[in-house]
Parts: sequence; C-alpha cells; structure tokens
Amino acid sequence: MPVTAVASASRVWLRVVLLTVAGFESLIGLDEFSGAFDLHDAPLSFGQFVINARLAIHPFFAVAALVLAVLGYFRAAIIVLAAYILAAWLSDLPTIARFGIEWNWTPVGLSIFAEQLIFPTLAAAAIILAYLDRHLWLGAVFVALPPANLVVGMIAFTIAVMIYGF
Repeated sequence: MPVTAVASASRVWLRVVLLTVAGFESLIGLDEFSGAFDLHDAPLSFGQFVINARLAIHPFFAVAALVLAVLGYFRAAIIVLAAYILAAWLSDLPTIARFGIEWNWTPVGLSIFAEQLIFPTLAAAAIILAYLDRHLWLGAVFVALPPANLVVGMIAFTIAVMIYGF
C-alpha cells in the first residue's frame, strides 16, 4: 500500500493530537488497570468479566498507540486507538443488553448516546481512513472525541460540585 506524503506542518499537528490522546489514554488506562483484578470475592458474571477484560487491555492499547505516535507511525496509532474504542464499546454490550438503552436529552444521556452509537461508528471510520491513508487528521479527531467527552464530563461535574456542593 503506497504511503502518501503529509505536509510537515500537518504532521506536527497530527503528532501533537495523537500524542495528547494516547498520553491521556495511557494515564487513564494505567489508573484503571488494577480495577480489572479487584473482584471483592464476588462471583464473576459474564458482564463483569467483559468489563474487567476491557480494564486489563486498556493500558496496552494506549501505550502501544503512544509509542507508535512517538515513532511517527500515525496510521497505526490511529488504528490502535480506534480498535480500543471498539473494544470498549463491545464491553458495554452486555450492560446494554441487561439494562437497555439509557439515552435521553440530559447531558449525561447525550454522553451515553455518543459512547454507545456515535463513537464506535467514528472509530470504524477512523480505521478505514487510516488504512486507506486518507485524511489522517480526521481519523485523529475521531479517536480524540471519546477522551474529550470524558474530560468535558469531568469538568462539568467539577463545576457542578463547586456550584451546588456534594
């Protein structure tokens, strides 16, 4: 597959975006990793097993994407980040099957809607774009949206606690 040249300024921004996303995902993944093995002596259901598997693979995907971005393999970094987004979505399917769809017009409901419907679709599109070596900046934006959604949620929660108390 031929590799097209990306303009140098475009490559710098692409590298910055991918390093930021992969670095943030690495921090979150390493923080969540121990939760995969903290079972509290409870019987392990299928849904919990799938969630624990997601927690266990998160840092590996994130660190791999970080290393690939550092080395300049932007297409591969996008594919790895998008693959993790799809894996996280697959780990949510047992929860969706058990509790149903919880979308509504509140900020939390819209965030869940994005996580369950929009982000997996954009991740698949990012994989296709990276594989075809087309519009890599768009693929980078697509894989940056889930962590951005998390950051916006954390900021909104912090502001709400500061205004209304906890």
